[in-house]
Amino acid sequence: AKRILWLRGDPEAIRELKSRLWLLRSQGVYVTFDPASEWDVAVTPLPGSPESKVFSVVLAKGPTVSDEDPLRALLLALAYPKEGFSTLRIGVDPGQRLCGLAAVADGMIIEARSVTCDEVAERAERLLRAAPAARFSLVLGSGSGWKEVASRLLERGLSFTVADEMGTTNSAVNLLPIRLRDRNARAAVRLALLQVVNH
Repeated sequence: AKRILWLRGDPEAIRELKSRLWLLRSQGVYVTFDPASEWDVAVTPLPGSPESKVFSVVLAKGPTVSDEDPLRALLLALAYPKEGFSTLRIGVDPGQRLCGLAAVADGMIIEARSVTCDEVAERAERLLRAAPAARFSLVLGSGSGWKEVASRLLERGLSFTVADEMGTTNSAVNLLPIRLRDRNARAAVRLALLQVVNH
């Protein structure tokens, strides 16, 4: 199990962390806010923030990671003690209104959710920019609405491969490393895990 000490209190950082807490915990990653507890790596506050003054003593007690982008800071902590991930695989399950979006970094699911199809390309791009990964791939399922999603991905300059997604949405839940209730997220995780990294 990995233990991350989270010292950032800015609203954007709290949102990024809160949206992933359950996902991380279900994979053996625990986040603490208590500097007196045991931890493996700390995500430090932004320089000049009120938290940076309060926690300056804590920072000398162990390894730290920091980045202005809270998502990147979290991903750096997840990759620790390495400086990044070997691979990042993103899966997109297209739909009429909602799309599944998933990201798997070196086998750890770091994103699994439904998003509107209008925002899926922007969110995929954000993950690609934030993740410290040597190689990446993005796979788009061939289900209904895939051409519209493909167009949005291309507009953002994102390369991808299209994969047959037959059975990814309704196949057995227990075939995934964690249990996901969201059908779109399950399908997107399966697509991400199917893809062979080609970049």
